Amino acid sequence: MKIKLHSVRVVASLWAGGAALLLAGCASNVNSYERAESQATPNYIADKRVITDNTLAGLVRVVSINQSTVSGNLLKIQATVENLRNSTRNVNYKFEWIDQDGMALDSANETWKTLVLQGRETTTISTVSVSPRAVDFKLKFRE
Repeated sequence: MKIKLHSVRVVASLWAGGAALLLAGCASNVNSYERAESQATPNYIADKRVITDNTLAGLVRVVSINQSTVSGNLLKIQATVENLRNSTRNVNYKFEWIDQDGMALDSANETWKTLVLQGRETTTISTVSVSPRAVDFKLKFRE
């Protein structure tokens, strides 16, 4: 009798633990609220996309890219990124700066960074160039 009762408790505990994990997985989606009529006037830029990893492109997408200038002559880039899946997703990204001759600029602070996106979450990532010579950029993603 004690063995059967112990077995029932183990099975019940495993079932409850599995159900909790399943519900926790569903709870990773993010709801967002914002002003119905935005007061911001972003300077969206047209972008060119080079997709080499179709799997990654189906998981995360860049919604828009916004550009401004700060401190008088430093380029600031902000990208809105969306997780296309219901599950939490980790991706790595980095910005690279380009000068007027099309040459990459050395930037010690532009290393691969990890972005954690909850299910269906949309967030922004941004950076500011460290040199006024930067006139363009590349935004790269990897898993």
